[in-house]
Amino acid sequence: MTKNPQIPLTDFQQWMQQLLLDPFQQTEVDPNDLLPENYTRLEDVVQHSEKLTAKDHLAIYQRSYIARLRNCMSQQFSALEYALGEDIFCAFADDYLASRPSYNYNLALLGKHFAEYLEENRPDKDAEQKEDWIDFVIELAQFEYDLGVIFEQKAEENYELADTKTAEENLKLVPICELFSFDFPVREFYSDFKNWKGPDLPFPRTSYCVVLRHNFKLAVYDLHKEQYEYLQYLKEGLTVPEAKAKFTKEHPNEVEEFGFVWNSWKTRWIEAKIFRI
Repeated sequence: MTKNPQIPLTDFQQWMQQLLLDPFQQTEVDPNDLLPENYTRLEDVVQHSEKLTAKDHLAIYQRSYIARLRNCMSQQFSALEYALGEDIFCAFADDYLASRPSYNYNLALLGKHFAEYLEENRPDKDAEQKEDWIDFVIELAQFEYDLGVIFEQKAEENYELADTKTAEENLKLVPICELFSFDFPVREFYSDFKNWKGPDLPFPRTSYCVVLRHNFKLAVYDLHKEQYEYLQYLKEGLTVPEAKAKFTKEHPNEVEEFGFVWNSWKTRWIEAKIFRI
């Protein structure tokens, strides 16, 4: 019998990676295509032992790797796991990991497409009437992933925060300031979960919040619809005076009220470290 030639290291690494990332071969990549032609069986690459077959040996690595990825998903989407329950969450996570294997070394990106996956695989996908709770868990999944992205985002850190004496025309948003609009009270549910309050799945209710990062610490604050709109103007690049002018133009019936509330907004936002100089 002719002995198979030694497998090039690069080919072996790609083959092993494919078997670990896609153990059930749900993608279009065939692991055998990554090896030289003489290698047609698993036993040609992995040796058996007295107690375990080659397949059993490989399965140990596959189970350990999937368990590690599942644990990462659980940490990245802890509130979602609570909302769905561990068994349902693991079922979704395992199928997601199998159908969309990650080829990025950064595990922080593991759940990048999880919300999209949940939308595509929602249980009521073909039903005429959609279930509210599914819409909620999709929003929650996207919010949890976005929080991780915001925390890791590269941005200027050496800036001076504004104070109550800063002129309005000099007020600018801090570099990391992200606005969110939800169809459910996602921020409230997430905070209650993190504070061990055991929240129930919420009913639909439009909500808004802003997420800030200062000195690599995240802070989340609820917003009213009008506050959300105003901060959106600033995100678009308008100055504070320009945003005030646009707000009053688009809300002519609230001009007088806005004159009273603006100073309150400004004071609270300066205290919350939303503004820099």
